Amino acid sequence: MARHRAPHPPAELARRRLAAALLGAGALAATLLTAAVAPAAPPAPDREPGAASSELAQRSQD
Repeated sequence: MARHRAPHPPAELARRRLAAALLGAGALAATLLTAAVAPAAPPAPDREPGAASSELAQRSQD
């Protein structure tokens, strides 16, 4: 059977809200920064810009 917990003190609720707001603001800032920053290197000369690339590294058989 579930136990009922005592209500949280207002200071704890304020800390949780602040943490959630900071987490959301950080995620939004990271998203906007990622969209605004140009890539570090130009695309490879043998590929068209915007072409999908493989996520797996190819191993050399040397």
